Amino acid sequence: VFKKGRIGLVSRSGTLTYEIARELGKKNYGVSTVLGLGGDPVTGLNFIDAYNYFMNDPDTDAVVIIGEIGGDAEERFAKHYASLRNKKPVVAYIAGKTAPPGKRMGHAGAIISMGMGDYASKRKALEEAGIPVADKPSEIPLLLDKVL
Repeated sequence: VFKKGRIGLVSRSGTLTYEIARELGKKNYGVSTVLGLGGDPVTGLNFIDAYNYFMNDPDTDAVVIIGEIGGDAEERFAKHYASLRNKKPVVAYIAGKTAPPGKRMGHAGAIISMGMGDYASKRKALEEAGIPVADKPSEIPLLLDKVL
């Protein structure tokens, strides 16, 4: 499912990693490196660390981040990205758009509180930082076409 290419892929969701890698390959994009963060509240790596890796990788031209509801990792990344002068293009997909409010979802990290961690707050933060957000995984290559 993974095709060699120049797109960095960092994800909180294992299954969506495969799905988006497949979508990239169908449109002749491939991946330089794939990093999995996991969906737990405490991780050893985060979106900022992953982006910094890709920023220094000469084999990566753009980055796809795959987030999901719960926690504030995407919001923290958006703030970091907005503060940078030199950047590589980033596009995103956030899982959980249709999750019922107030219902705890399967992942340990899918905890939403005080207006943070829900789909709307993540999408807003990313878009305000200049990061386009796909409505579905198949739109990721189309967004890459626009930013590259």
